[in-house]
Amino acid sequence: MRVLFIGNSYTYNNDLPGMLEGLVRALSPGTRLETGAVLLGGATLESHWKRGEARELLRGEAWSHVVLQEQSLLGHLRIDGALRMNEPEESFYPYVRLFARESLAVGANPVFYMTWSRKADLPAQEVLTRAYAHIAREQGGVLAPVGVAWERVRRERPELELYGEDGHHPGPAGTYLAACVLYASLFHQPCLGAPSTLSGAPWTGSAFDTTRTETLVELPEDTARYLQQVGSEVGLSPALAEGPTPTEPRLALPQLPRGAPLDASRMAGTWQGTLSLYPEELDMAPVPLWLSVESRGTRLTGQVRILFPRDAPLEEDVTPQVEGEALAFSLHDPRILGATLHFRAVRTEGGLLGVAHAQDSQGGRWFGSWSASRSSPA
Repeated sequence: MRVLFIGNSYTYNNDLPGMLEGLVRALSPGTRLETGAVLLGGATLESHWKRGEARELLRGEAWSHVVLQEQSLLGHLRIDGALRMNEPEESFYPYVRLFARESLAVGANPVFYMTWSRKADLPAQEVLTRAYAHIAREQGGVLAPVGVAWERVRRERPELELYGEDGHHPGPAGTYLAACVLYASLFHQPCLGAPSTLSGAPWTGSAFDTTRTETLVELPEDTARYLQQVGSEVGLSPALAEGPTPTEPRLALPQLPRGAPLDASRMAGTWQGTLSLYPEELDMAPVPLWLSVESRGTRLTGQVRILFPRDAPLEEDVTPQVEGEALAFSLHDPRILGATLHFRAVRTEGGLLGVAHAQDSQGGRWFGSWSASRSSPA
């Protein structure tokens, strides 16, 4: 068997491919398993598809299986600085379909590696479970319901820590459970009797260092047996029931209200306010924003200044445009997002009320709101 892993830190933390290899050596000694990986921290399947490296490796070598692991929130999405679970239709379904069809075209069976919800949001597992089950049924590949196994352990033994310190990446026990589910899903046999200690290659930041070996996990025997039992039962369970994927109302993205008619000549001056877009966990929601506008008849020029708490301000000249009743302008953020920010606003009694959006280099979508009042006339 030759298995290619495409994903991010949920796969390379604690060397999931190495743990799977350890289980195969112990439980299926007659099977030779080789693994390859294209892994990038925070990557979505969309970003992997667009970068091209994963597709090149998939086409360039013979693989029996391709393990597809999406970003943990089904594609990076922030609304007013807060991370949110994305809707599967936005990014996950389109790009997992592309990879699944590419895998089948070269004779490899796609494996859908269902991830787990974050520690602080156990109910979000339902969205992940339905999304992965739906796409596995649609594409006819292998479903590895790792998230279902995590959910069961969290309910049965909440004292057993599956997470790392950040509350979303896997700790060693979490990766061990993932490897058990993956083994059962791929080999259609339980992983009972596996060793409680597994070794593998350390992650160097860009690849596994196969010249070195380290202990990946070392569990008490009773803990290992329990995780093996759960992983086996979940990995060998019948297909999950079909059902609608989204179980909540569609996400409410920031929207512009109706505004007063805009007169370009009356926009001149300095506008001061705040922008809610950047990560709230970095104390960047909201951040101060200044917009200076000069008017030359119907033509506007200006400058935007955004203040960050632990970084130099972002300052850039902009060319505001009046589009109907909205003021629109764009600027590039090379430091935080590495992307172009698009702003729109309407004039209200209190000043400017607006929305902002961007798409980062990994396909993440950012939506925010901003407001500003005139601090001085032109």
